[in-house]
Amino acid sequence: MAKYYLLFFTLLPWLTQSQDILHLEEAIAIALDQNFAVDVAEIQAESAEKGVYRSAAGFGPTLSLNANLGGTLANVNQRFIDGREVKRFGRTVAPNANVALDWTLYDGGRMEAILEQLRLFSDGANLQSQLVIQDIVVQVMEVYYNIIRQKDRLAFLNTIIKYYEDRLKITEERWQVGRGSKIDFLQSKTDLNAQLSESARARNELRNGKVALNGILNRDLAIDFLVHEDSLTYPDYVLEDLIAQATTDNRDLLLLQNQRNLNLLTEKTIEAGRKPQLDFSSTLGYNYLNTNAGFLLSNQNANLNVGLRARWIIYDGNHLRNQLAIQKLQTSAVEKQYDQSLQNIVTRLTNAFNQYTVDRELLAFEKENRALAEENLAISVEKFKLGGSTILEVNEAQRTFDTALDRLVTAQYSVRISELDLLLLSGSLIR
Repeated sequence: MAKYYLLFFTLLPWLTQSQDILHLEEAIAIALDQNFAVDVAEIQAESAEKGVYRSAAGFGPTLSLNANLGGTLANVNQRFIDGREVKRFGRTVAPNANVALDWTLYDGGRMEAILEQLRLFSDGANLQSQLVIQDIVVQVMEVYYNIIRQKDRLAFLNTIIKYYEDRLKITEERWQVGRGSKIDFLQSKTDLNAQLSESARARNELRNGKVALNGILNRDLAIDFLVHEDSLTYPDYVLEDLIAQATTDNRDLLLLQNQRNLNLLTEKTIEAGRKPQLDFSSTLGYNYLNTNAGFLLSNQNANLNVGLRARWIIYDGNHLRNQLAIQKLQTSAVEKQYDQSLQNIVTRLTNAFNQYTVDRELLAFEKENRALAEENLAISVEKFKLGGSTILEVNEAQRTFDTALDRLVTAQYSVRISELDLLLLSGSLIR
């Protein structure tokens, strides 16, 4: 299970709801649990985290045990000045072993820089994991909101159809008793069929939306479910606060900051190469020799060697200086890229904030228009029943109500999407 959760406006509890209702937070949890990309990203993040330890950067001594067994075979033929001669087949056995200690005491700060680089690599892998999770959360929310949109659209079509059915019934009764024309009846029938056709398309789009969400959740595509629609009470955001939060929480910006810091540490490692290095070494050894090929039959000794080695590169053909200059240019490029990305995010966040503000206003207007259009339609139908209005007036009231409901559903969907953009750009969608 992914360890990141949605930081979203207040989520309603599930326990009091029917089990066939799929809540948004539940869908997100399933998607994160079933998505292989999340698993891969978290494994990579965990691997990078395990790679942060001091000895990986060169800190501390290394202790090694070394052993060697050597031997020779020789045909010895010796003649001395006193007339003696030695002729034999000789062999020599010379085993030896030692314990060696090597320790870099000072390297110009290179080890410290490498250790910090490892920490930043781990942070970067964690940010990449969060980006994967963030993309999945956005994908689930967009599809979920679209399902709500199609559900609401189907609901308003069913509401409209009831008025068209009432109109058809009235025109049919009038035509049958000779108080109305067949044209009115046929027109009413045609309009009702058009709405029924639109309702059939809406049902299909709703089914397809559920199939799409089931696919993201990596489960049986045929699973049917209900979605929970929030109360649409969206908070007031402050643009300055969102921009400030984006500079600290936006994952794309954080990755660029991470890359800039890595480049700065690479500069430190290059700089360290221009400073002296001091190493300590010590060896505790044992040597043994056994032979029958000479005057000395055996020899053994133990020894302890201790030493310090200092190294300072005085001239390397300007290699380190050129490498440092190249790295500084790369760091400067990342800094400019960060500034450009920050500017783009501030621009997009400002646009998203303005859109969210307008969408909230439009939603309030469309709610009012919906109520007005429904009241107007109810009055028109009632007048039509009493013979106080024509079918054209009823038809116009129906179209107005149809448009009002359609605009209301669109406004509800738009305000959800615009808030999603705000949360995404500000970096507050996940934590």
